[in-house]
Amino acid sequence: MVSVHDFKRIEQFVYEVPASFREDMRVPARFYADAILLEGVKNDRSLEQLINTATLPGAVKYALAMPDIHQGYGFPIGGVVATQLPDGVISPGGVGYDINCGVRLLGTRLEQDEISPYLDILATSIYANCPSGVGKGGNIKLKSGELDRVIELGSTWALKRGLATEADLERTEENG
Repeated sequence: MVSVHDFKRIEQFVYEVPASFREDMRVPARFYADAILLEGVKNDRSLEQLINTATLPGAVKYALAMPDIHQGYGFPIGGVVATQLPDGVISPGGVGYDINCGVRLLGTRLEQDEISPYLDILATSIYANCPSGVGKGGNIKLKSGELDRVIELGSTWALKRGLATEADLERTEENG
């Protein structure tokens, strides 16, 4: 178990376990916490899990944990790590399985050098076309009681209404 003596305060609400903490760490492990959250992470294995993510091949700069950090199954809940080629790994399981967060994997046959010049445009387009955040809306209006069907069927509900394809479900955790 990681102790309070193993991490240091970098600035207000930012703490770090240095890469020197464990021989196999490739990058430091940083997390964001206030006093209440700090008490919580002392009592579970979330920091240990964050340190484990800092050992992933190709890890870049930091393994991070957002202010909702708590113990998960592999990564801590709220854990984020970027990895880079040629050694980097892709770990869709890092997002968790417990609540089927609806994380999607965007598949393409494009190579990095083909898409790199367009990353800003691509990110802007995805953001513009995929509502996100609290209070964001879309053009799909549900009738009373229809939300229960969405909850029961998940992405299959969208498929049945022509709003998704089989390929969409294949790229969605647990097929949506």
